[in-house]
Amino acid sequence: MKRILAWLGVVVVVLAAAGFVAFLYFIPPFTLVKPEEFSRPMGTAGPDLTKISDPTERMLAERGHYLVTLGSCSDCHSTPGPQGPRIGDMYLAGGFKATRKGHGTYVSSNLTSDQATGIGSWTDEDLKRVLRSGQSPDGTSVPGHLMPWPAYSHLTDEDLHAIVVYLRRTAPIVHAIPKATEASFTDPTAYEEDYAGVDYAAPPK
Repeated sequence: MKRILAWLGVVVVVLAAAGFVAFLYFIPPFTLVKPEEFSRPMGTAGPDLTKISDPTERMLAERGHYLVTLGSCSDCHSTPGPQGPRIGDMYLAGGFKATRKGHGTYVSSNLTSDQATGIGSWTDEDLKRVLRSGQSPDGTSVPGHLMPWPAYSHLTDEDLHAIVVYLRRTAPIVHAIPKATEASFTDPTAYEEDYAGVDYAAPPK
């Protein structure tokens, strides 16, 4: 009896291994999808710039869109969802939470053109200042390791202006963002904890 059970165990293990190998063989490999297809949703997100009638403004907005996409701004500034940034309905609306020991907990800003909760009330110089130095109009400073403004500070004045022109064209989304808070870690030995999949800017239920 023990020998029969042992053989049955071997058969089960062999069948399981064969099934796993077959699964790996038949699933479509990632190489069948071109790399640009993975990034296409991010590159095509945002306002329809073809509707801008002024050719100079359209050119500037397109340049701004290119720089915002290249800088991966929407990775952190689009509201998190269960499958990553919600670039479809909450593009650049903020809400991504990052915590670093010794620095605090930060929630990414709403970069849409909404007047009350976004950047609609910011001046062009306000926007350029935060890109150059990480300092918001209210005096809040974002560390360069959370927002890579030290890299953005090397952008030309023309590129900074293009980004501003583009951000002015974003759809206004009402999404209030809480202020930075004191750091709180679930793991006391952790250096950094990034949270995704939850809209931390949503009002408590």
